[in-house]
Amino acid sequence: MLSDTENNARKLTVTSGLPRFAGCCLAGCLLLLLLSVGSVAAESTAPETLSGGGEIVSNPQATYAFAGWNQLGKALGLSEDWGVRLGGFFIPEFNWIASGGTRPDSTFVNTALGLHAIVDASKALSIPGGTFGVEFLEFAGGAVDKAAGSVQQFTTMDGAAPRNRQELMQLWWRQVLFDNRLIFQIGKMNGPGIFGTVQAPVIIDNPRLQDGDITNLLFVPVGLNPTLFGRLPSYYNTGYGAVVHFAPTNWLYFSYGIFDANGIRGVQTGIDCLPTLNGYALHIGELGYSWRVGEEKKPGRFGVGVWRQTGELYTPALTQENGADGYYFFANQRLWYLHPDEDNAGIIGWFNFGHTGADTQAVKTYVGAGLTGLRLVPGRPADQFSIGIASSRLNDMPGAGAFFYPDVESRSADLRDSEFMFQAVYQTTLFFKMPGGRGFWSLTPVFGYTFIPNPGERPDLPAAHVLSVRLVTLF
Repeated sequence: MLSDTENNARKLTVTSGLPRFAGCCLAGCLLLLLLSVGSVAAESTAPETLSGGGEIVSNPQATYAFAGWNQLGKALGLSEDWGVRLGGFFIPEFNWIASGGTRPDSTFVNTALGLHAIVDASKALSIPGGTFGVEFLEFAGGAVDKAAGSVQQFTTMDGAAPRNRQELMQLWWRQVLFDNRLIFQIGKMNGPGIFGTVQAPVIIDNPRLQDGDITNLLFVPVGLNPTLFGRLPSYYNTGYGAVVHFAPTNWLYFSYGIFDANGIRGVQTGIDCLPTLNGYALHIGELGYSWRVGEEKKPGRFGVGVWRQTGELYTPALTQENGADGYYFFANQRLWYLHPDEDNAGIIGWFNFGHTGADTQAVKTYVGAGLTGLRLVPGRPADQFSIGIASSRLNDMPGAGAFFYPDVESRSADLRDSEFMFQAVYQTTLFFKMPGGRGFWSLTPVFGYTFIPNPGERPDLPAAHVLSVRLVTLF
């Protein structure tokens, strides 16, 4: 007898050759169509300034602002004087596990719909520096990361069961004081959008050179460090917490947060509307610094953090471990400008690292790095290409594979000693005016290839090759 979750996953999983072939042909035709018309659409209807941070379209776990352009309110005719902005996203993703993993030659379609509202409290409630945010999510999909045998998770469009869910994903109050020097935030949040955020660019005063998201890779580690899986609440299992952020200068900041860490116990904090108040909490602190270097003043950023999770957990040896701790650091750097006096075309590099000694974590040490190319194709200002790697040393305790991933068919109950992942992603963005000329919406096709030579869920899994197509609609 199959559970409801398994039945739903099977409904969204296609294994016959004809649908897979049709899906690949459709993706190829779509790519050719977008290449032929994409530059015209982008130039004719794109807003003047897109950068400035927060327009994540490929990695919702790294989102440091709501994904969307806040254009729904304009389409509905809401007055800007009310201080209310409405927006959201719709993301269908097609993945073909071409070979390897735990389910070779299988395909999945996962979808996510998000709607958010932002209230400027200074306009709506006469509270200077205050902002209220709320976001709802509906998600449906199959266990695509598990099908590839990926411990590090090659796509963000997956998560823990149940994979068919409706939830209150974010609900928070943010208060800014002393000219942005001190910021408080409390409520249900996406933790990796605040801590360990290699995605966030340095904010500079020239909008033409301002970078948006640092990379458009689809894999999870660029957003959430694998040594913090389950501990730091993130999409789509966000969680309640409180954060204080102190920035004595424009280039230096200190942040501290405390979050509900019951996700590590398997609690679905995303679905829960209220926090779980017990002994399981995550304390996390981060120090960051940004800079400009060289004659072209290329921006760069560095951050280092430490964390401590309280509460007892079982290890693969079924012994109890009282709490866990770890550390991480990350950096991003503009490496090259193609037109340093005109726009932000060029190359960005990034790096992140994490380590924990906890036997209750599948990933003990993680290293990731990548490059992003912006506006490098003449006549196509919205195109972006990224490559990246993620490499992790895994838990070597006997039986760790069956403990963390109990449903994998294998002769071994262990995890592989390590997992390496390479990913290449190409995306373009088209902008369209809404009916009546009220605002705009965007369509971003993202095409990805992932190679995992040593899937980590078991030592004997064959190398996985995965093709991905994601269509992101922001409004």
